Amino acid sequence: MSKRIILLTIVSSLIVVAIAVGVGLYTYTNIQNGNSYENAEKEMNRYMTMNDWYTFEIHNMEQSVLSFYTNEDRSVIGLAEIDVETGNLGSVTEQTEPNQPFDFVTLRVEDMEYIGVHLKERPEDVVYLRLKRGDESKEFTVNNPEDETYAMTYVMKLNTSSFEDGTLETLDQDHNVLSSQPYSSM
Repeated sequence: MSKRIILLTIVSSLIVVAIAVGVGLYTYTNIQNGNSYENAEKEMNRYMTMNDWYTFEIHNMEQSVLSFYTNEDRSVIGLAEIDVETGNLGSVTEQTEPNQPFDFVTLRVEDMEYIGVHLKERPEDVVYLRLKRGDESKEFTVNNPEDETYAMTYVMKLNTSSFEDGTLETLDQDHNVLSSQPYSSM
């Protein structure tokens, strides 16, 4: 009988240890996954600082951190994305055009396309952005006309197959076109 008790004690102890290890691994994995966004944000901030960029907006996307940024004199705008799992960074910049009412930059990552728009002329009047191609169009709400505050930047997220060449437009609250520029999906 004492051998049975010893064997039962050993088996019970092994089960308790296995459960404790499983819970520990599960907790460690969740903590690591939670910190991956934090680590990606830190890496993005380091990238911005090292290159003298200034962030307009930063977003936690599904598996990445995305930043829409500019330089000190706002003559360049850009988008950068860091994958939270791999740490890979992709970025693109565009020269701004002083005579344009808005500037935009496009970053294509796998099957997604991000378009960062910097509104320079009458941003308080811009309520919508519209991306048009032929009979297709997609609208994004930028500002609520009932709010006293307004955004000067906006990041659109599209499937890359959605649009190729077309027009990017700013619209007022009545959907009147304020300004437009040709858009090319690269």
